[in-house]
Amino acid sequence: MKTLYLLRHAKSDWNDDQLTDADRPITKRGKRDCQLVAAELQRSGRRFKYVYCSTAKRAQETLKRFQGDSDVFDDAEIIHENAVYTFEAAKLLAWLKELPQSQDSAVVIGHNPALAELANYLYDGKLGHVGTCTFMELEINIEYWDQLRADSAKLTDIIRPKQFR
Repeated sequence: MKTLYLLRHAKSDWNDDQLTDADRPITKRGKRDCQLVAAELQRSGRRFKYVYCSTAKRAQETLKRFQGDSDVFDDAEIIHENAVYTFEAAKLLAWLKELPQSQDSAVVIGHNPALAELANYLYDGKLGHVGTCTFMELEINIEYWDQLRADSAKLTDIIRPKQFR
């Protein structure tokens, strides 16, 4: 059994058209949403071992906010991963299949539409809209990461910031 945690980056700023996509920061609302979701993860007693974060500024800022607002990543190995900066579910899936087999779980802090499409591919139901700063927990009925396939996961939790606003 493997567990995959997907966290979409917090709301990002589109106001400065001089910035590249990778350089867009999170907004004030994004910062508040990080605090809300991080607090809920903390309340639930979650602690994570492996965190793979997109190298985009908005994902990096989301990670830093979670680290500042909770201790859920305190014991985690944090990996800043270029491959997670993708909008294609197929590329993200191929990358996940290469994770070390010794890891039973992984957190991925990334982007839509890749995260939503990946979750809908793996999940044996339909998630609908995956807004910014949404956290999903997928329990996957596989022994090895390279066995990831359609409809192999159960959604065991979803946390949306709007639940707490």
